[in-house]
Amino acid sequence: MDNFGLHDKIEIDNREFHVHTGVLIEHRKLISEVFEKGMFLISREYQFDLRSETRKIDYDFLHSVTEEFHHSVIDELEALYHIEERLERYRHPKSHYYLGVLFLQRNLYDEAIRQFKIAIEQDANYVKAYLGLGIGYLKSRRFNEALETFRKAYSMSEKYPDFLNYYGLAYLFLGDYDHSTSLFKEAIRLNPNYVEAQFNLGVALYKSALEGVKDPKAVAVPARVSIYLKQVRDLRKYRVHHWQKEFTQMLELLKDNNHDVILPQLEQFQLRLVDLMSDRVKIYEFYLRFLFGGKEMSRETIEKYESYFNKDTGENNNYADYWNDLGTFNLIKSRSLYLLAIQEFEKALSLAPEFLEARQNLDKIRSHEKGFLILLRAILK
Repeated sequence: MDNFGLHDKIEIDNREFHVHTGVLIEHRKLISEVFEKGMFLISREYQFDLRSETRKIDYDFLHSVTEEFHHSVIDELEALYHIEERLERYRHPKSHYYLGVLFLQRNLYDEAIRQFKIAIEQDANYVKAYLGLGIGYLKSRRFNEALETFRKAYSMSEKYPDFLNYYGLAYLFLGDYDHSTSLFKEAIRLNPNYVEAQFNLGVALYKSALEGVKDPKAVAVPARVSIYLKQVRDLRKYRVHHWQKEFTQMLELLKDNNHDVILPQLEQFQLRLVDLMSDRVKIYEFYLRFLFGGKEMSRETIEKYESYFNKDTGENNNYADYWNDLGTFNLIKSRSLYLLAIQEFEKALSLAPEFLEARQNLDKIRSHEKGFLILLRAILK
C-alpha cells in the first residue's frame, strides 16, 4: 500500500475533492476513495491479475495498473461536471435525469437535486425525476422537501413498491409512524419479497414502541429488525466486503438495548440503503458520454462499456429495457465500426490512389455518415 499509494487534489467549481488510491496486494485489489472536506463520498474497487505464476510480484505492472485506475476515477468525476456544463445548452429532460442519477450515486446531492429539478422543469410529468428528487432530498436529510416531492409524485404514477418504500421513509424520519407503516405495508403487499421495506417497517415499529414510553429500557429491539436486516445483507448487491462489514457492525449493535446509540445508527443505515438505479449507472454514463462528452468515443472506450449492457444473467431475458438498451448500444458500437471502415478504405486509397472499388465504397459510406449519427442521436433523445 505504501509503495503504490496515490493521492490527487481536484478542484471543480470551487469544490475540492481528494482522490486516494491504494493497493491490497494480498487480495489483488485496487481501492480508490473520493473525499470532500474530509467527508467520504465514494469508493471504487478493481480486481487485478499480477500476471505471474511465481511468487515474485511484477511491481512495474502493478504501478502501471494503479496509476491507470487512479486517473480513471479522476476522469470519471471531472467528466460529470463537463457533461453538466455542455448539457446546459440543451432541453433534454432524460439526460438531466441520467446525470442526476450519476451525481446521486456519488453522494453529490446538491448537483443531483439541481439536475432532477431541471428535468422536472423541462417535463412536469417526468415521474422518475420526481422520484430522484425525493431521494436526493432524503439522502441529504431534507425530509420535509422529500415528503412534498413524493406527495406530488404519488398522484401522478402507479404505486410501485420502491416508491412507496421511499415515501414511507420520508414520513418515518418526520416521526409520522402511522403513515410510514401504512406505506411500508402496502409496498410489502405488492412485493412480499421486498426485504428493504420489511426492514424499514421493523424500524418504524421499533420507533413507534419507544414513543412516549415511560421506561425505554423495557423496550427491546424487535426481532424483525435483525431478521430482515440479515435478509437485506444477503442480497446480491451487498455481497461485497465493505457492505458485509457494515452489516456485521449494525447487527452487533442491535444486540444491545442502548436505544440512544442504536437509533441514529439505524437511521444512517436506512439512508445508506436508499438507492436509485444502481445497476444502470454505467449505462447512463455511457449515453451521456456519447451525447455530451465533447469528442467522439473511441472503439476501445465503447467496448469497455459492453459488459454493462450485455449482462445475460437469465433474469434479463424477461425485461424489455434490457433488450432496448442492448440494441441501442450495438447501434452505437456499429457507428464506431463504421468509422473504422472509413479509415480502412482511406488506407487502401493511400496505398493505391487509383483503386476504383475502394474509392466507390468510401464515397458511398461517406454519403450516409451524417445520417447515421442523426439516427443515433434521435434514438437517444
